[in-house]
Amino acid sequence: MPCSPPISSAPKPMEGLHETGPSPFLKKTFHMVEDPDTDIIISWTASRKCFVVWDHRQFSTNLLPKYFKHNNFSSFIRQLYTYGFKKIDSDRWEFANEAFQGGKKHLFKNIKRRKHNHQNVQQQGVMRPCLNSANFGIETELEKLRNDRMKMKMEIMKLKQQQENTESYLAVVKERIGYTECKQQDILIFMAKAFSNP
Repeated sequence: MPCSPPISSAPKPMEGLHETGPSPFLKKTFHMVEDPDTDIIISWTASRKCFVVWDHRQFSTNLLPKYFKHNNFSSFIRQLYTYGFKKIDSDRWEFANEAFQGGKKHLFKNIKRRKHNHQNVQQQGVMRPCLNSANFGIETELEKLRNDRMKMKMEIMKLKQQQENTESYLAVVKERIGYTECKQQDILIFMAKAFSNP
């Protein structure tokens, strides 16, 4: 009985063999957020779909040097934008990416690093977040600080004006009190004379 010819099958590469794993930046950031010991500095929100840097000074001083060998908070924020994260709360350092969620490392493969030249990066708000969006980063924060500073200056000027008005009013009141005291003194003298010489 003749042997059947061998079925030729070319070797197939193993699935996922050439896929690159998540970047060190994503892994380190995920580890920082997941670590319960750092919750007072950085942690997930209740939904575990966003994370918040609660204390950016402690974050820069203690965590960044430990994980990234630098303490530049702005550089960390720029990296987040490069990987498609968005700042979703203008009042605090809260960031989100659909593929970066608590306990879901397997989603990392959906996060791609954006490759832009410096000009494109500035236009798309990675290095310089868009000023028109309340949800984008550092420039928005700086603009808010500038506005707050201007409001404080106006408030100080207003308070100075009120202080000057108050001082003028007090001067008038003191003058009136002095005049009233003189009148009272004259009345007392007149009454004393009247009683002594009825």
